Amino acid sequence: TISFEKINKNAFYSRQQLAELWGYSSFHAIARGVVTPRYDNKIILFVTEKKQSSAEQYEDCLTGSILEWEGPTDHFAEDRMLKALSTGDEIHLFHRERHHTDFTYYGRLNIIDYILQLDKPSRFRFKII
Repeated sequence: TISFEKINKNAFYSRQQLAELWGYSSFHAIARGVVTPRYDNKIILFVTEKKQSSAEQYEDCLTGSILEWEGPTDHFAEDRMLKALSTGDEIHLFHRERHHTDFTYYGRLNIIDYILQLDKPSRFRFKII
């Protein structure tokens, strides 16, 4: 299971550092924007606001303790996130302003609002706990 014991709020982490902390052989295991480690109750969001031009240009914005986030076009883990409070799943946020920089760990999130969409990314609003 993934442990957040050695992860500190407001500290900076690269995907490589996190992969090593969590026992993955490389950062590729956590290279997506939404990571759901097998046999674990964690959903981990890796959010980049200013993305590489070659990447999908999702509109994501962290303002204070509110994250406005567009889910992936394949809608991966959306249903699981919506059921998180009732299933005991935890949603965690790693955020960075710009691609190719380290992520800041902000802690756990709760969904406060959402719009599910089939033909384009769904929109979520989270609050940092």
